[in-house]
Amino acid sequence: MRETYLGVPPVSWTEGPSTHWRVPLSADHYLTDAGNLWEALAEADRAEFGPTLQGRQTCHRCELPTDEPVTVDIQHGGSGAGRTVYACPRHARTYQRDAVSEAAAMRRVIDRGRAR
Repeated sequence: MRETYLGVPPVSWTEGPSTHWRVPLSADHYLTDAGNLWEALAEADRAEFGPTLQGRQTCHRCELPTDEPVTVDIQHGGSGAGRTVYACPRHARTYQRDAVSEAAAMRRVIDRGRAR
């Protein structure tokens, strides 16, 4: 994934060629409506990560509760039900599955005759 960082220019920068404000900010003119921005970001999140679950879950990485949990893994237990791993939208892309643990769990299931 490629990332680009763009600094926010000072309010006084209103002409280019460098980064500048095309529409100058003022006390009665802001960048965007906060509600519209939230809706656009939420739609982009749904497009990238799919629908969100109902209810709060804890992010596997930051360990903070999130109202927008993303399922990043379903860990299978050798003795029965496993657990679902959730992340907040910020950390969902950084989750890395542990292939060795997954293979060991699957081996335990097969050894105990619980695989289909």
